[in-house]
Amino acid sequence: MTSTRIRWVLLALLLTATLTATGTVGAPEGHAAPVGTPSTAAAARTADSGSPSPAKISQTAPVVAEDSCSRLPAAVRATVPDAVTACVRVTGGTGTTTRAKTAATAPATVGLAADDPGGDGTGTEFEPDADDPEPPPPSCAVTSPGNWTWSRTGGMCLKGVEVTYLLYDANGKTIGTGLIEFNSTLATSYKSLDLNETITAKLVRVTGDVKSLVVKMQVACGAGCRTVTKQPWYSAAEMAPGTEKTGKTKYSGDAFAANTTRSSFGIDYKVYVTMPGATPIDTNASWSSPTTGQIRCDKEQPRLRGCVIPTDDMPTLSYSRSHEKYGIVVPIYEEIMKRRGTDILHAVNQTKANANRASTCTPFTNLYPGQTGKDSCDEFPPASTEEGGQDGDLCAELTPQVVNGVWSAPATWPTRPASGNETCLRLHITQRANSSAGGVLGSLRKYERLVDGDAFRIQFTA
Repeated sequence: MTSTRIRWVLLALLLTATLTATGTVGAPEGHAAPVGTPSTAAAARTADSGSPSPAKISQTAPVVAEDSCSRLPAAVRATVPDAVTACVRVTGGTGTTTRAKTAATAPATVGLAADDPGGDGTGTEFEPDADDPEPPPPSCAVTSPGNWTWSRTGGMCLKGVEVTYLLYDANGKTIGTGLIEFNSTLATSYKSLDLNETITAKLVRVTGDVKSLVVKMQVACGAGCRTVTKQPWYSAAEMAPGTEKTGKTKYSGDAFAANTTRSSFGIDYKVYVTMPGATPIDTNASWSSPTTGQIRCDKEQPRLRGCVIPTDDMPTLSYSRSHEKYGIVVPIYEEIMKRRGTDILHAVNQTKANANRASTCTPFTNLYPGQTGKDSCDEFPPASTEEGGQDGDLCAELTPQVVNGVWSAPATWPTRPASGNETCLRLHITQRANSSAGGVLGSLRKYERLVDGDAFRIQFTA
């Protein structure tokens, strides 16, 4: 184990020289290769145990609400003679939108990407294999009562919004109050357009002439969404202090406009708080989900449709140098990103990806035409990114290999040496490694709902 770690330190120091070397590669592992660096690709590897996913960035924003006052109906005034007017006031959090990290969740196992029948890895960039681990269920941790909290895949929460019912006499004096606390949790899914929400209202306390209250609620989502269940509860029963009502609402993000593949929308909440005996006709108070936390649903992946709540934090694509299948290409990927001077890539759709791949990998000479899966073209940056699709003649054409425990990536053809300045790759690697590397990006696309134009970061780990 110690020698493996030392080898990777050497790799970081010698990588650039290795990538610019020429050689007689175009031969199986074990043939002569330029002096390279030892790599764990040649060492005995343990099964991939999975690395914790990066900590999610959650965002928060204060609740912006509308209050109201209205004259009490005769039915209520008959039971509370001094009461004339009732007002409902909403108190949310204060401050501006903030961002905070939530704990990372480590998957129990990390499935290895399935082999791509096409041998090019492009398919798995859009359709990772079924063995990929399921992400944890959507959840959002509320860090500041009275504020919205959300993350890209963790849903959206609202906790501790206080709605105060105020009863006034003819002189404007308060003669009774009631305090209600509202909480809500909305779950999104990477593989469903259904959005499920749980809403709770608790009558915390009453004072004076207010002995109990009737609380009702109604929700609605914006254009591009369909409200399936509009009320969390339909009961108009009185609530006594200390009691609460809990119910579920549901939305569907399947109301795409004509000729579109995605939609973004928010949710509106209307509250009706009355004294017993009054008929709730007009909304007493209302609030909406934050404009900075729009829910986005799409149907841009080949099979799965789903929803996320994009944030300022970019999803992260992580490649491990010690991965059993694709690890041999990671040092070269890392070097190319250093040359490009950025760790950011942008997703494209499958049509663009196919064109990008053709631009980089056509024509391609298979080193082992009679041996299925022995050689395939691996383009980098990936074809399914805006940065992919460079002319293959301008890319370094290399064949990464491990000979006697030494990793190297010499030029495939002696007549076409690499300059060391290329910002793209055309690699000769096995179909297994190609599909596996593509599957990592495919998993990110699936779980983070990457759509055409979405930016994401790429990182490299041990």
